[in-house]
Amino acid sequence: MRQRQPVKRQDPSLPLENIIIIGASGSGKSSFLREQIDFNQDRIIAWDPEEDYKLPRVRDLVTFKRVCAKAGFGRIRVALTVDPNEANFEVFAGVVFALAHAKAKMTVLCDEIADVTRVSKASPNWGQLCRKGRKYGVKLCAITQRPQECDKTIFNQVMFKWCGALGSMASYKSMSDEMDVPVSELKALENIDGVQIQYWLRKGTQQAEKHTIKFPKKRVARKKTLTKAKA
Repeated sequence: MRQRQPVKRQDPSLPLENIIIIGASGSGKSSFLREQIDFNQDRIIAWDPEEDYKLPRVRDLVTFKRVCAKAGFGRIRVALTVDPNEANFEVFAGVVFALAHAKAKMTVLCDEIADVTRVSKASPNWGQLCRKGRKYGVKLCAITQRPQECDKTIFNQVMFKWCGALGSMASYKSMSDEMDVPVSELKALENIDGVQIQYWLRKGTQQAEKHTIKFPKKRVARKKTLTKAKA
C-alpha cells in the first residue's frame, strides 16, 4: 500500500509582501489600506478589535475556530472582534497560520498590534506568522498607532513600512530610526481634512519616499435663487 505524501504548504520562492502601517488616528491608515487591499478577495482574515473592516464578523474564539476549520485552505473571509489581549491574539495567530498555504494566498490584517504584542521578541504563534507566513502565501498587514510599544519581530519581517502623522514624540523618534527620515520631516506631513493625506513609504532598505493621496472634490449643490424682475 502506497503511503500518502504529506501536503506541501510552503514555497520559499514567494516574495515578501508584509507591511507595517504606523499612524495616529486620522493619519490616513484606512485610506491607504483601501487603496492597497482587495477586501473582496477570497481569502482575507482580520484581527479587528474596533470593527473597522467590512468583513463577515465573529465575536468569540469558538466560532472563529469553527469557521476557520470549515474553510480549511479554501475561501475564507472573516474578521475577529474579541477582547484585545495577548492570549486571544496568540490563539488567533495560531489558527490563522494553520490555514496558510502557498497555493492559496491569503491576506491577514492585524489592527492595533501594540495592544496585544510584546515590546521585545514576539510571542510564539505571532512570531511564527511573522517569520514564516511569506513561504505559506501570507501577506501580513500589521497596523498600530504606537510603534515604540510593538515587538521587534514584525519590524524585521516586513518589506514595506508606512508612516503617517503620529501622536507623540516617542512615536516620531521610533519611526525616524525605522524610516531613516529626520523627525522634522516626519512631523511636516500635511494632512487636510477631506482634501489630502501625506505619508512616508519605505521599501526594504531603500530611501523612504513621501506620497500624497488626494480625495475627489465633493460636488456642492448650487441653490437656485429667484430674482424679482424690476417693475
